[in-house]
Amino acid sequence: MRNPTPFIKRMYGAGVMPIFFNPDESKCLKMLEMAYEGGVRVIEMVDRGAEAKSIFPAIRKAADQMPDLYLGVGTIYHPAQAEVFLDMGAEFIVAPVMNPKLGEYCKNLDIPWIPGCGSVSEVFFAQELGAELVKIYPANILGAEFVKAVHAVLPNIELIPTGGVEPTAESLSYWFDSGVCCVGMGSQLFRKDLIQKGDFEKIKEMIQTTMDLIDSIKK
Repeated sequence: MRNPTPFIKRMYGAGVMPIFFNPDESKCLKMLEMAYEGGVRVIEMVDRGAEAKSIFPAIRKAADQMPDLYLGVGTIYHPAQAEVFLDMGAEFIVAPVMNPKLGEYCKNLDIPWIPGCGSVSEVFFAQELGAELVKIYPANILGAEFVKAVHAVLPNIELIPTGGVEPTAESLSYWFDSGVCCVGMGSQLFRKDLIQKGDFEKIKEMIQTTMDLIDSIKK
């Protein structure tokens, strides 16, 4: 760890931050359950549908029954949007962009904020606004060399790649070897075909395998 704050220790220990959402509340709850049973302890529900705001309280209630689970909300662009989910119990905010107003809002509330950045300058400004962890997005375009370039000039910032990370030894080694704190994955873990078939046990198995791979790579 480059910056071992309580938040970073939690994210580093988690290894992966699964990203999920489904307009069907029952499927959302099942995805959360399978992720937790698979070993996940940090998870991000995204605000990507009209149903998200009505579903989140049920997700929060379920998460309260899962010891040590850290629940955040993503695809947040503006302070007003963040406020809605924070009032419902979100514990951290994830953004696809680096909006200074959102950063200032979270900093004033002492809420962890993970902004999406695609340049060294954006990462620097995010750090100036109090971000301890920055999302490298889209990771499949920026690549591991971008991580190394950022750390060359900003050695204390922690990074999480999202977009294109795969639950394979090759992909996970590629990112962790570059120096990331943890990785973000959505559809690679919560495959649409498995959700449609209702094969949530298979999703849990994939998550368990991914967690085991990350543990072995980090050791």
